[in-house]
Amino acid sequence: MNTFKEQLFRDVVTSLDRAGHKICVLHGDKAHSERYSAEKDVDVVSEDPAQVPRILSDGKVASIVRAFKGAQDPVYTLYLHRQCNGRPVFLELDIWAGCRRKGYVFLDGEVLLETRREVEYFWVPSPELEFTCYLLRRLIKGLDEARAQRLSELYNEDPSGCAAQLAGFFPKAEAALIKEAARSGDWKLVFSQIERLRQVMLKKMSHEQPLGKPRFWLSEIRTRLRACVQPEGLMVTFLGTDGAGKSTVTARVEQDLAPVFSSTKRYHRPVASPLRWMKRYRTGSRSGGHVGASAADLDAQPAQPDPPGKPPHNLPVSLLKLGLWWADFTVFGYLLDVYPRLVGSTFVLLDRYYQDLLVHPHGYRYGGPLWIARLVGRFVPRPHLVILLDAPAEVIQARKPELPFEETARQREAYLGVVEELPNAHVVDTSQPLDAVVDEAERIILEYMAQRTAQRLEPKKLRSSPLNNV
Repeated sequence: MNTFKEQLFRDVVTSLDRAGHKICVLHGDKAHSERYSAEKDVDVVSEDPAQVPRILSDGKVASIVRAFKGAQDPVYTLYLHRQCNGRPVFLELDIWAGCRRKGYVFLDGEVLLETRREVEYFWVPSPELEFTCYLLRRLIKGLDEARAQRLSELYNEDPSGCAAQLAGFFPKAEAALIKEAARSGDWKLVFSQIERLRQVMLKKMSHEQPLGKPRFWLSEIRTRLRACVQPEGLMVTFLGTDGAGKSTVTARVEQDLAPVFSSTKRYHRPVASPLRWMKRYRTGSRSGGHVGASAADLDAQPAQPDPPGKPPHNLPVSLLKLGLWWADFTVFGYLLDVYPRLVGSTFVLLDRYYQDLLVHPHGYRYGGPLWIARLVGRFVPRPHLVILLDAPAEVIQARKPELPFEETARQREAYLGVVEELPNAHVVDTSQPLDAVVDEAERIILEYMAQRTAQRLEPKKLRSSPLNNV
């Protein structure tokens, strides 16, 4: 684990200890620790998982930028953030109430906490319980040679205790098979029979806890429904004139904040509309190239204005095109593409959006009244955040002199006027160094996420917060 992430975890442990809150870290032995890989999360068993977010928030250990509330397995998954040397550092903390998988309670948290032992600055379960938790988890998720050797190390710390635990989860023959593998370090027979061992163990748990599986699926349904109502993903739009730095900034922000999300997706705007498919088809046909195009191909195509010099469409065509744009952004772009990604905890970034039409309508050959375009824009799905990358016209002109200075200045003022009407918009000055621009954009995003998380954890307490309107 890198130094900054390690220090963040130390402070988490210290804060919980000061509050008198008992935890123990699963798989936390320094000799062989999944926790010490910077790419991994940290699994902890807590005496009361619901109290952990409050303790960490009150102690100002770090900002909680995401808090996914599970139903059965990890009761909470917290994503903690702290700035270190000007860079964001994140720690994923999975908080468990015990050793649980797929709705079955293998070991209660109280048992794990009663027998915990101290290793360095944190606590871990006793060897026989750590062996049991790790074995059952690996039987469900998969076992390899390195993890098998870690099981042997734990077994040899307390052979009699581990053997007693095996007898509680497996029939005599299967328990003897695992016991011999753990004692000798030769896991070949276990590898060859791992699927049967998994089924035997789950069948035994199903017999002892017949309601475990139904409770698990019911909780999964509730969790998925909650994710649909309150998606964990985030949709951020970057606006600005050409030369403001949208592509560079969004690429950096995507890279830096990716650890907080299950995935990221960067668009020039929502895609997959019939308009763009047809345009791609016509382009491919005329050029003699490949006619078909994947969604990924379309994602890479910027939603640029039409070539200059062409006159605006007449009113009927403009209104028809406006309706198709609305369908593009709302139905084909958002409902069918972006929203499912938000439900799946994806970080969605766009460097163009509907507001570009309002800034330079003639560039898109829109010849209708601008008030109609503004009215339609009210029914286009709103991103969580809109960030305008702004700089003096002289700076933008020096970076990208393709447009006349007067047009650059006009577009800049138009963008400022558009975002003034958006309650979730922020302006970032891109005349400063790139690192400062990225830091400011990331600060805006992370502050919004922290406030959103706080509202979801304690909605009544934070209902009157002035940040609610961010």
